[in-house]
Amino acid sequence: MLQSVHGFLDRLGYALIGAFFGALVGVAGWWLYGLAHSLSYDGPGMDPVLRHWVQYSAAAFAVLGFIFRARAADAVADTVSGILHFEFDETPGQAASALVLCVVLVLVIAAIWFTSPSLR
Repeated sequence: MLQSVHGFLDRLGYALIGAFFGALVGVAGWWLYGLAHSLSYDGPGMDPVLRHWVQYSAAAFAVLGFIFRARAADAVADTVSGILHFEFDETPGQAASALVLCVVLVLVIAAIWFTSPSLR
């Protein structure tokens, strides 16, 4: 009984993580396609309501997190990779452009910088 509760709580934790990253993907989708700020998409905004993008994306990735647990991170990464490849007009087999590499590097350095304890 205790092990099944632990497994359920474990799955809920992965669902929350999936929902968080799904919400971030939803914000990116809203900005790029809902408001038509995309580099590759020419046309009117698809749906300018932020709540729709965040709500549905977070729910989809939460379900993936609940079902597939840690493997749901692959779905988030594949989605972000697909968005980046579409925006920079690359085929999925090619390496990311230097701009994408620099942006990711800056984000990683900033995350390490702001999460490491200060040396006092």
